[in-house]
Amino acid sequence: MVNQIPVPQAKYELLTDVRQPRWRTQVVCLVLVSLVLGALFVTRAWLGIIILRSPRAKTFDTETLADNAKIATWLRRARMYAESTKENQNADRNNSISSPQHFYTNSSGQIIVCYYTVSSDLNTFWELSPSHIDPYLCTHIIVGFASVVNCSLDLGSNSLIYKEVIALKKLQPQLRVMICAGGSNELHLGFSEMVKNHANRKRFIKSVLNVTKTFGFDGLDLDWEFPAWLGADEREKIRFVQLLEELRREFYRAKETLILSVAVAAPQAIVDQSYIVAEMAKYVDFVNLMSYDYHFYVWYYPITGLNAPLFSRAAESGYLSTLNVNFSVHYWLSKGMPREKLIVGIPTYGHTYSLDNPLNHGLLAPANGFGQLGNVGFVSYPIICEFLQNGAKSVFERESKVPYAYKDREWISYDDITSVYYKAEWIRANNFGGAMILSLNVDDWNNTCKFNESFPLTRTINKILRYQED
Repeated sequence: MVNQIPVPQAKYELLTDVRQPRWRTQVVCLVLVSLVLGALFVTRAWLGIIILRSPRAKTFDTETLADNAKIATWLRRARMYAESTKENQNADRNNSISSPQHFYTNSSGQIIVCYYTVSSDLNTFWELSPSHIDPYLCTHIIVGFASVVNCSLDLGSNSLIYKEVIALKKLQPQLRVMICAGGSNELHLGFSEMVKNHANRKRFIKSVLNVTKTFGFDGLDLDWEFPAWLGADEREKIRFVQLLEELRREFYRAKETLILSVAVAAPQAIVDQSYIVAEMAKYVDFVNLMSYDYHFYVWYYPITGLNAPLFSRAAESGYLSTLNVNFSVHYWLSKGMPREKLIVGIPTYGHTYSLDNPLNHGLLAPANGFGQLGNVGFVSYPIICEFLQNGAKSVFERESKVPYAYKDREWISYDDITSVYYKAEWIRANNFGGAMILSLNVDDWNNTCKFNESFPLTRTINKILRYQED
């Protein structure tokens, strides 16, 4: 008999707890990387908001933005203009557009289009009632802003004000009063939904015809800022042309001829992305070129600049040399908009900056936010006049043909009687369709500037374009 000695049996186990499958580790790493990138993106996105909310930047919250719709509209456009500069940092630097030096025989058909924003919800800070408007200043008054709600034109609660502006035609029968759709309503994406299909556009056009007939408006101005811009559906630029074509067709069918105009962007990048210019030209009576807000305080470009320079300066090159009225107008011409349909925008407001160093107060001076005057960087002409009357020094930039002023840390770029004179003379000499004023509300309608006349900026343009005064 053999004695069997029990031998401990070796245990072999799969090392499943030691070596985990690699895919789990990869997933964990991917999640961590995504969280880090997301945090960086959110931080970058909110940085600008945090800066704008600092006391020195004249801040505003979301409710203020919605309540003060006029400021919201202008601020949004200014920021998008600034974004267009960012979009073109790597663009072709050879941005030469021929600016003919020869002049054209002046036509008697040049018009003066004046925007007027209704006071009850869009003119909180700069009250101007229709009764204070001189009906002989403008050939066209565009009243804004109506909204696009549920694919229909919505005048809100401002019917009485619209009627009061239209009543000015009793004093001046040749005056044309139009309704503007857009501006503040773009915060709610009214245009994008409305142009999506034929049924939506048809509903909008029907509402337009109803409003114009009911109130007696002479036409419609579309202020969509901007089709197909910065991530929007690229098809919007095509749909916008379709809207214009359908509006024009229905306007022709109306018993009275209605005017159709569009407020359009000035920066090259937005023009290229948002408009099919030659097609638009077939259907519009004219376009109101928003040739202002070329420079505006933004945290990623914190230096002073001119709001609406007529010409570029010799020191400017590349894309910066395109940020002026002369380039924008000739770019629109080169894209196919007829000369007689180009109405050149002239602002009656300025832009404010807060200087880093009050001793460094020229162009391109470092700034750290909006100035103290005005609202979120916008300041009316009467306030500018008071600024000058209180000791601010004004400098007229000879190359660009516009002034700026400074005192202590406050710095303002604006237009005055001299600069609008140069612009009006340039419009007349080149035989463009006319001038657009933004806006009657922020011109000196109450004689704060002591020029012994109301609306001095608009009146200067009127004298040159309508009465041929030199």
